Amino acid sequence: MDALLEEEDVSATEESSSAVDKERPHVEAALGLTEKWDAREAGREVAETALQQLSGKPDFFLLFSTIHYENHGGFEEFLNGVWEVLPEGTPLVGGTVAGFMNNHGVFVQGATALAVSYPHMDVAIGYGRNTKRNPKKAAKQCAEMIKKELVNSPYKNNFLLNFVSSAELMKIPGQGYKKVIDSGFMSKFVTLVFGLSQYLIQKGPGREDEIFEELIHYFPSHNMILGTSVDDYKGRNNYIFNNNFLLKNSLSSLGLQTNLDVTVKSTHGMNKTNVEFNITKISKDGHIIKEINNKPAVPELLRILEWPEDFLNEKTMFFRMLYYPISVKRGNRQIPVVMPFILKDSIVTPCVVEKGKVSILTVSGINLLDALQKNIEYFDGTIPEFGFFSTCGTILQTLGNKINLIRMKLLEYFKDKPFIMVFCAGEGTYSPTQGINYANMSYNTVIFRQNKK
Repeated sequence: MDALLEEEDVSATEESSSAVDKERPHVEAALGLTEKWDAREAGREVAETALQQLSGKPDFFLLFSTIHYENHGGFEEFLNGVWEVLPEGTPLVGGTVAGFMNNHGVFVQGATALAVSYPHMDVAIGYGRNTKRNPKKAAKQCAEMIKKELVNSPYKNNFLLNFVSSAELMKIPGQGYKKVIDSGFMSKFVTLVFGLSQYLIQKGPGREDEIFEELIHYFPSHNMILGTSVDDYKGRNNYIFNNNFLLKNSLSSLGLQTNLDVTVKSTHGMNKTNVEFNITKISKDGHIIKEINNKPAVPELLRILEWPEDFLNEKTMFFRMLYYPISVKRGNRQIPVVMPFILKDSIVTPCVVEKGKVSILTVSGINLLDALQKNIEYFDGTIPEFGFFSTCGTILQTLGNKINLIRMKLLEYFKDKPFIMVFCAGEGTYSPTQGINYANMSYNTVIFRQNKK
């Protein structure tokens, strides 16, 4: 008799669960993909392949492309192709990336999109211009646009996706674009005009960390993810998409309020070493390390790491320095920061650093795989509707063909649900419970799920 009652209880539970599932509104999320070389044709295909999987108009459209369309028709033609297919008025946010991964594979040429339709979701987009000249003003401009549109939303789960123009190299007279300047005279010239270049021609660091912190000021209760637009690692050009606008030196954000559960997580694969030193002199804006241990920064760093004098040059810089980031104190937290540019005896950093003790970090392929595993394990036991990742482009370079191991892990979790991972030059997450996480060489994830309640 007890066994019969237990069977009835199980049956009743299953029927109740099935009824709840039927009552839940359906989330439609679809991937777009193209590998076509022509910009306009690619724009049409990436939109068509996404929309053909939806029953109606998408509520938003995330769009990411490699830089090569700049020389195969241009990004205005690329967006024209997208808007030939995409319904008018669809909120669109995105930009150029070094590469991307989705359910279908890993790509270093082409474009991808994520189109989402869901009835219980309010959407707004915003943008801010002149991010290198005035990051706070750009963040404010963008925030006010989104707040105005979502002020009356009844939904309590808040999310903000932010895509910011990353660093661009300044063209050095007589030398072109360089990551390592070994001339003392030229390095003094670049240092002198470094600050002015941000204001006049908007070259130099993307200042995305400053923008991110300012956005948190306006949206303290939101979960957020940050990514940056970048080219093919050359640091010469990158583009931001916002509706049908093609922007440079800008911020493009997608704001959502919904009843879906929204969760973010950041992990990185860097390990602290016992190599420590003191940053004793920095530039006024905090982007140039001038002295380490009260000595010129570059010679002292080479001595500490026991590297020969000519170890860092234009050919080797990308494949050496980026794998030895530093752990920098930023307020009450430690953040991993790469050191990608050399000005003779000084080091340029992509985000603001402070004076004080720092540690050298190291990273390996195994560490990077483990970091992704920890990231996904955070969401264990949950069923996603769709997901998005902003990830450091150096990870793509480091893992090479083994990057597909990352995709296989993601496929195990997402199964038939869509996801996109974009490879950037700066990334992070924020949540009211976890705080801000901004780091190079990291995985930054947002997962959308049906709310169990």
